[in-house]
Amino acid sequence: MSDKIITIIAEAFKAIPAGNHLVKQDDKRDLRYQKLGAYVYHNAIKKNGLHLSSNEQGVAVCYEIDPKNNKKTFGDFINDLKFAFGISGISNALAISKRQNYIQSQRPKDEKYMYWEFTGVNPNYQGMDSSAFSMGELRDKVYTDAHEKQLPIFTETSIRKNMIVYRRYGFDIYHEWTMPDGSTMWFLKYDTVNKPMFEKKA
Repeated sequence: MSDKIITIIAEAFKAIPAGNHLVKQDDKRDLRYQKLGAYVYHNAIKKNGLHLSSNEQGVAVCYEIDPKNNKKTFGDFINDLKFAFGISGISNALAISKRQNYIQSQRPKDEKYMYWEFTGVNPNYQGMDSSAFSMGELRDKVYTDAHEKQLPIFTETSIRKNMIVYRRYGFDIYHEWTMPDGSTMWFLKYDTVNKPMFEKKA
């Protein structure tokens, strides 16, 4: 099952701008994407933030972050090195680090929150009813987890249609960033404490 989930994550990243930013586009591109899928998968397992749709075609990664206890360990440092050598390439690692530092600086520094890092569906199911079902089910899993913990959800996206979907789900834009390539990244928050549980459609 883990290999299947890793492949779903890897293939989903190929279809979004973030994938091009994170993965060195060379003759090892496919292998690097697979390594990215494994990196995201194992990080989600470690943080107890992996959600799988019941049809096993969709994956969401959303986990709790406590800024006061979120210091990097030696293991995290080793993983960063593996990421740089095996996924991004050394030449891209500095730019990625700066980008990630800026993104993280826009999130809470003193309060716990949920971070919705990733959502992806098997590309073979994109545009089909099962794709919409997977996305809706994953949304409900993330919302249920956040409401049970009474923690806000933070996320960001550089894809306009995804931003619109997040807004439809009840997220509010709290910051916009014009990235070095000229594109826009939207930072969004779902105020779990002051909003009712997202109503599931029949």
